[in-house]
Amino acid sequence: MREPLTVRRAAPGDEPILRALRLEALTEAPDAFASTYERELARTTADWRRWFSPGVTFLLEDAGTPRGLVAGMHDAEDPGVVYLMAMWVHPALRGSGAADALVAEHLAWARGEGAWLARLDVMATNARARRLYERHGFRLTGQEKVREADGRVELRMERPLDSAA
Repeated sequence: MREPLTVRRAAPGDEPILRALRLEALTEAPDAFASTYERELARTTADWRRWFSPGVTFLLEDAGTPRGLVAGMHDAEDPGVVYLMAMWVHPALRGSGAADALVAEHLAWARGEGAWLARLDVMATNARARRLYERHGFRLTGQEKVREADGRVELRMERPLDSAA
């Protein structure tokens, strides 16, 4: 029988895990993120530790092996708005509910932080990710931006946090 997937909050000491997951994500889906493999490779342990606070990072584990992550942070101008960022799940776990578990944990964190709105940007070409977020109540806002680095279009999605819908 398959061991259940688990999601846990990253903590100091998890920097090597976060680094390995982020580099794997950028290798597997380089166009999905605003960063680059080279930029993430150059980060120091202190840089990775900054992911843990004041925001949050959750790690997805499959039988104890790290296989995904999601990060969250408050908007600098409105702390009632939180961002869902850096979302990635290993391809072998896609369709297993792993991504749903990460998004649910992020939303629970956001509610616990007193946020009223969750926001994210998703690649316009990533229909699978948009469907994931829509299952969790996110809706397109009509806002989009073109990334300067590569000309790819990102779509803004938001979800009110005053209900479980």
